[in-house]
Amino acid sequence: MKNIFLSTVVAAAALTSCSTVSSILQNTFPYSATVLVTSGSPANTTLSAVSAAQSINQLTGSGANVKDIRASNATLSVDSNSSIGMFKSVKVYLSSNGGQEVLVASREDIPDNMGSSLSLDVNSSTTLDAVMKGGSVQQRLVYVLKKSPTSDLTVKTSVGFSSVPITN
Repeated sequence: MKNIFLSTVVAAAALTSCSTVSSILQNTFPYSATVLVTSGSPANTTLSAVSAAQSINQLTGSGANVKDIRASNATLSVDSNSSIGMFKSVKVYLSSNGGQEVLVASREDIPDNMGSSLSLDVNSSTTLDAVMKGGSVQQRLVYVLKKSPTSDLTVKTSVGFSSVPITN
């Protein structure tokens, strides 16, 4: 009888800790994606690029143990010899398996004198459970350039999330 009780306590603790660990993983490691803005891309035109988002969460499957997933922060960065100031505006959308896209971050009227990294305005009002638990996550970056780049530009986006553990 003592072994059954002890086994039950250990199993309950393991299940609870799995959800907590999953929540920590979800909240700590961002989804990042890299896209290429090619030289000669037209200015003052809405353009977009799609990339698979990558995170440790995909490898561990931690999304299954969390709920109420929301974007908490987002950044856009370019090569150190470039400037974010060449963008007029950016929007970051996430979707799962080609499903409905959800706007997670954006920034309008980006100043000219920016460095190589920019914090984006996050849309934290929408829960992303369906997207993050729906399979392979892809990101679409929609942007408008102020001027046409003279060389290819690597753009990296990083989106961090908040979530809570599922406790049954």
